Amino acid sequence: MSLLNQEITGGRIALVACRIMEPELEAVRQGNQLVEIFYLDQGLHRIPQKMADQVQEAVDQASVTADRIVLGYGLCSNGIVGVTARQQGLIVPRCHDCIAFFLGSAKAYQEDFDSRPGTYYLTPGWIAERKDPLSIIRNEYEPQFGRETAEWVKREELKHYTHIVLIDTGVTDLEPMRKIAQENACFFKMEYVEVEGKSLKYFNKLVKGPYPTEEFIFLDSGAVVTQEMFF
Repeated sequence: MSLLNQEITGGRIALVACRIMEPELEAVRQGNQLVEIFYLDQGLHRIPQKMADQVQEAVDQASVTADRIVLGYGLCSNGIVGVTARQQGLIVPRCHDCIAFFLGSAKAYQEDFDSRPGTYYLTPGWIAERKDPLSIIRNEYEPQFGRETAEWVKREELKHYTHIVLIDTGVTDLEPMRKIAQENACFFKMEYVEVEGKSLKYFNKLVKGPYPTEEFIFLDSGAVVTQEMFF
């Protein structure tokens, strides 16, 4: 049986992941000193042309001591295209973005999205990092453009969305997160929905395995992430 399909309990594990997943990944890691997580800023999603360099830097740093390196990223608008595996190889989730992690699988994500096209997803980490739309207006757009223009820009960005969906992963107090998500839905005149995450099962796989080939891609040492791997 391939190592990808087994739970691997020995050796040092390095996970390079977006910081919005910190609540869930820390709940799974539970202080395990053999698991090192390199968190990168969520803002990289908005500049995918620069993401690969930052991810590569973290992979290179992790390769010094890790026995196994896993990416906590999907394809992410081609943001990881060009990342190169080092001597340990590289395990990459076979999904297009990280919402699949929160919903349990790429299939579950697709089914949820198909049932509700026009969905803007929020998670506890997304809100904690102030990356909900209203926080982006206040903290990023308003200082640049002024309030009126900032609101117009964000409304234009979201004009095709119809729902704000808050994913409850069960690792934080949801009430303050719910309030912020509902404020966003009200402000942008979207329908508010809550869905439950799937028992952190994808996050467990990221940290512990197994890594079934239908859900993960394994790159041998020296191989490069390409878009075609995800289709």
